Amino acid sequence: MAFSIVSRGILRTSREILERNMAATVGVLQQTASPPPNTPISHSDCHRLASGGNICGHGAHSLLWHQMPTAVVQAVRQYSKKAGAAKLRREVESDSDSDSDDEFERRRQKMDSKRSERGDSAFWRRKMRTLHRILDVNHDGVVSFDDFSLLAKRFSDLGHLTPEVAAEFNDVIKHTWEEQFGEITPYNLVTAEQFLTDLHHRLNDKKMAKRIGRFLPYLFKAVDFDHTGHLDLEQYKLFFRCLGLTEDDAAVSFAVIDKNGDGQLSLKEFVHLGRQFFLTEDDSKISKMFWGPLVADH
Repeated sequence: MAFSIVSRGILRTSREILERNMAATVGVLQQTASPPPNTPISHSDCHRLASGGNICGHGAHSLLWHQMPTAVVQAVRQYSKKAGAAKLRREVESDSDSDSDDEFERRRQKMDSKRSERGDSAFWRRKMRTLHRILDVNHDGVVSFDDFSLLAKRFSDLGHLTPEVAAEFNDVIKHTWEEQFGEITPYNLVTAEQFLTDLHHRLNDKKMAKRIGRFLPYLFKAVDFDHTGHLDLEQYKLFFRCLGLTEDDAAVSFAVIDKNGDGQLSLKEFVHLGRQFFLTEDDSKISKMFWGPLVADH
């Protein structure tokens, strides 16, 4: 009997102590969780409140959650939602490492293919060997600045360029040589392979590629003897004669590049086809006939 009374007293005393401790804890938490109006709540506070961290135990956390102001509850929930989403994303990314690696490799290969340099095809090299043969005016197997000058003189001597335009033409020829092949000396001789290497470099340099074919408008104006802004077959034959090619070659070439069959070639078409000869590696393009028939494959 005495033991029962003592036990009930101990239990009652323990419960009273526990309730007082709980009440004190809740008071502290309410002060912590109830900032003055309009006081912003930091992410670290939200995290501690949402996770029931070091500031409270699980029981006190339940009391605190129901007593917190609505704004605080919303902030905590929003933070918890973001934290949960970030955790889920990390888990998904971790679980799909192998898939990510495969995708990364596919993208890398795709980028490598895009970065592959232009001018690596046998067709493009064949076109450049064709042009080297044309520029080798004296047929000694190499191209020199003298060859450039002789070719420019053939067009200027037709007499269809004004003195001012002829002077511009000579400057463009000079700058083209220096930019592409270097010094103007009798010893700077460009073989076919060196010509291909230099043109390959120019083709893959964005700034230099934009300047490819700067001399083309002057060639057009030199053979446009009636100044109509269009070339017919006879004028195109004159263009080929200056290049050292036959009229038969000119007729075949003109029939191919006169795509709309109107018997005329505008300045815009002429320059476009001339530049495309340098730039494209598509052997279906009609520009491949711009400088006449291509040399035989090696």
